[in-house]
Amino acid sequence: MAGYSTYQLDPGPLEPSVLTQQHTHRSRDIWDGSVNMILNTRRCDGKLWDLVKKYPIHPRVLEVIELSGLYGVYRSNRPIIDSSLMTSLVETWRPETYTFHFRTGEATITLQDVEVLYGLPVNGDPILGDELIRTIGDWQNICQRLLGFIPLPQDFNRNSLKVTALNAHMLEQLPLPDLATHIINQMARCYMFWMIAGMMMADTCGNYLKLMYLPMLEDLNVVSSYSGGSATLAYLYRFLCKASQSNQNEIAGFLPLLQVYLITTSIIYKYFFYFIIT
Repeated sequence: MAGYSTYQLDPGPLEPSVLTQQHTHRSRDIWDGSVNMILNTRRCDGKLWDLVKKYPIHPRVLEVIELSGLYGVYRSNRPIIDSSLMTSLVETWRPETYTFHFRTGEATITLQDVEVLYGLPVNGDPILGDELIRTIGDWQNICQRLLGFIPLPQDFNRNSLKVTALNAHMLEQLPLPDLATHIINQMARCYMFWMIAGMMMADTCGNYLKLMYLPMLEDLNVVSSYSGGSATLAYLYRFLCKASQSNQNEIAGFLPLLQVYLITTSIIYKYFFYFIIT
């Protein structure tokens, strides 16, 4: 009996040559009993959906959003993100393989999932973002031309724009009457920019939207030619890898995709095993 008391259960991995980051992974801390923390889920699209609820999007603006390929994101509305569920998923994510390691095997979100669930294009030009060094004056000119308003200098934080500034501008414009095409296009860019920077490519800044995605919306006829699905998935992968490390306490990216993926996968597995048994 004394021999059994000295036995130490090894949580793995059994073969460390593949899962090389186990020593800094959240699962190691959980095994050691040093972590009991739910990740903060960061996004800044809440005011967007409050705005849409109060002032439904004008039909002409909605047509532009449909042509851009972002209509699926708009239709998803504002899903409630389960932070505990996100944390559990992150604990099974392995940055070495970009897969979830479940008890039943490995699984991951694919480009096909992004295309089917949200209708985002997965072929086309890459979304690189405009990371040129610009002054506040440069961004004010770009915002005036593309979004239809000039933010105040204090509304900027380097290359990011306060959500409250964009929200205030849109509230001033709504509800929209039947206006000129360029005003309709500017309002459509406001919605699309908010969905891209505040939802699909959400980061941990919380109250700011990265302006690097705004210049790609200048020509609305080519927005649908960008591979938005590929960029969204890569961005989510990046934050999954980052959040899986033991020193992290938050996660960002397109979290609705992660949650919807898990729900749909669970339903598919349920019916798959049902048909096998019956």
